[in-house]
Order: sequence, then structure tokens, then C-alpha cells
Amino acid sequence: MSTEHPPVPEGEDLAARLAALLDEARDRGVDVSALVGAAPGITLREQLELRLPTLRRDHKGTYGTWALYLQRLADGMPDTCPCTCLACASGPCPCATGGHAAACVPDADIDCSSRMRAHGGDDVRRVTRHNLTDAAWWARRHAMQRTTVRNAKREADGRVQHDHDGRGAQEAMVQACRWLWEEMRRDGVVEANVARDVRMPTRQERVARSLDVPDFVTLHSLATTTGDDPALDGLILRHMVIQATRRGGVLSLRCRGVNRDDCTITYWDEKRDTYRTRPSTPEHLDALVAHALERGPRMPAPPDAPEELRRTGIPALSPNDPVFYYRPEDTFDADGYFVRRQARPLTRKRFETLFGRIRRHHPGFDARGLRPHDIRHTSGRLFYEAGGEAAAKLQLAHDGGSTSEHYYKEGMERLAQLKRELFSPPAASNVDDATE
Repeated sequence: MSTEHPPVPEGEDLAARLAALLDEARDRGVDVSALVGAAPGITLREQLELRLPTLRRDHKGTYGTWALYLQRLADGMPDTCPCTCLACASGPCPCATGGHAAACVPDADIDCSSRMRAHGGDDVRRVTRHNLTDAAWWARRHAMQRTTVRNAKREADGRVQHDHDGRGAQEAMVQACRWLWEEMRRDGVVEANVARDVRMPTRQERVARSLDVPDFVTLHSLATTTGDDPALDGLILRHMVIQATRRGGVLSLRCRGVNRDDCTITYWDEKRDTYRTRPSTPEHLDALVAHALERGPRMPAPPDAPEELRRTGIPALSPNDPVFYYRPEDTFDADGYFVRRQARPLTRKRFETLFGRIRRHHPGFDARGLRPHDIRHTSGRLFYEAGGEAAAKLQLAHDGGSTSEHYYKEGMERLAQLKRELFSPPAASNVDDATE
């Protein structure tokens, strides 16, 4: 077969003809980055190298997800086919062009031989909304494959199946692209944010995520009876429901944020990028302080110290030390005197194991996909029922959006009173009156 191209008609722009041929090659998935001399810093891969540090700095909460999808946009997914059957989802796809694996049952409109193309070498000025729409579709298919594999394992264990259909992954890809193209538009690299024209998938309707009181009691009981550290798990849940903090708020809580004088807790809200101060109960603050003193850093007592101190060591907490800890690892000498301690601050892994364990022990929680953020929903619901919308907004730190909501902060004492009524044990005098 001849490889000669027809001659360029007289009067036709050679550059335009070449550009058309390159575009045609790109559309077929051919990487032409080595054939064209794109301007420095204009390819997608170069733009990612330039802008991902900014994403890490300005969007810590979403960096891991967005960076992952942007890298997939650049690298493509050459080892992933679009079929969501178990045969294709559970390992390297063996599908060949025009055929399928033995156990592969693809959808009627799915071609297992197709792959997500890489755009890393493309000039970002030539990436269209159609390219980004295609990448978002691939992100959704890949997420559906993960659900297929997980559901196969859950079915083998007799657990409820997930109904995730990849919309979250598709939305994350679109959001990541919108951020990147907006950054490039602001710097004049591209003329328009083409990702703005990529349609965002509709979200599935979800049932209410909050728990009623009996369900929360059941959850707390499971957490404190099925794990290897019931004291820690119980304190985490207690703190989350009293303070309505996200996981980051628990992990970022420092000793300086526990103020026993005015009975408040100050923590870093990573989503809003600011500090929050909210009232608590005396009993809860005492529990936090006792936990930090018991498990936090310690130093050996001097030789002339009392016997008990020499055996237990002296707490050496600083204002910047965390409040929540795993069980520490202590070292003692031959006489049983404290030598050193390796304190082990709480990590995000504990939330994964804690809520995963609760789901395994309770089919109802497993079916609803119980997650740590549901405790925040539960806290908001409790305060809404007890004190109305203003109290719920103040509890959830949703009170800074408008001028009028700013004045809700005057109700901080009311919030403290509600917390005492909801979470503090009844006073001794009230118990005596009730028994009489």
C-alpha cells in the first residue's frame, strides 16, 4: 500500500495542512509531542509540573484526589479497558481487538479494545471540552470497575452490595480540570476555560446521613466492645458528636486548644482554613486532658523523685502536642523505673479501621455505608432539634456566611448550655429531687 500523500494543492497553506494532519493523528490517539515544537511550558504535562505545587498549597483537602485524576488525564490508562464486568475489572484486561476474554460480558456499546488516551504531550491550547468529557467518562468507568471488584468480595462475605456508579469519580475529574484550566486562563496560557463546558453528572439522591439516638448508642457500643482500644474509640466518637468536628478537626486538635478556664475547644478547620472556638462540657474537657496526660509524651523523673513518679515518668506535654494518642510504647530499666516513651499520635487510619469494623458488625450500618462524617450530621441534628437552626449553624460552624449570621455568635453561651443539657450527667441535686 502506498504511503505517499497527495500533493498540496497550489495556494493551500502548508502550515494549515500540517496542522490538520497532526490533529487527525491526535484524534486517533497518536502521541505527536515529539513531532511538534510546542512552546515551552504549554504541554499538559509541563503545566501539571508547574501547577500541582499550587494545588497542594491552596487545596490540601482535595489535592490527593484532583492530582490523581489530572495525572490520569496526562498519562491515560493504557492497561484499563472500559468494560465493568468482573473479568475485566479484576485484573489486566486480556481482551484483544475484536474479541473478549472468556468471562467478559461487555455492554452492547462498549469496545473492550479501546483505551483512555494520554494527553500529557498535547498542547493545552488544543485540548477541547470533548477530550475532557471523554476523560471524565473514563474516570467513571474505572470507578465502576472498582465497585464491581468490591461487590464481588462483599457478596462472598454475605454483605450488602454497594450501588456506587462512578459519578463521584466523574465529578472529581471535571472539578480537577476546571481548576487547572481556570488557573491557565488567568495566566493567559489558554483563552478560555473549556472545562466549564463539560457537563457535571447529576448526583444520586441520598437518604439522611444522621443517626437517631438509639442508633448512635448502638454504634458507640459496637465501637467500644469490638476493638483493641475501646477507650480511644469511645473518646473519638464522644468528641465528634459533642463538637461536630470533621476528622481533620480531631487530628489537628492540640493541647493549647483545650481551654478549661472558659470551657472551650479551639481547633483548626481545614475545610474553611481557619480556627474555630466552640464551647464544650467540663466532663468532656477533663476526659481529653486525662487522655493526653496518660498517653502523651513523658520524661523520666529525677533520681530524688518519689518512687511512684520514677516508675510512671512525668508528663511532658507541650502546647503544640496533639490531644489524641494510640497506646504509647514505654521502656523501663531493670528496676522497673521509667526510661523513655514513644508517644503515638492518632492518624487517619484509625477512622478507617473504626468505622470499617462497625460496618462489619452491623448489617444496617453496612448497608447505609456508615462514614465518620455521619457523626457530624448526627450532632447537627441533635442541636437543631434542641435549639433550632441558629444553634445548629453555630455548632456546625456554618454561621459565617452572611452579615446576619455573624450575630449568631452572640448565642455561644446558649450553645454551651445546650451541650451541658445534652451531654453532661444530671447534677446530684437533680437526681435527689427526682428520686424523692
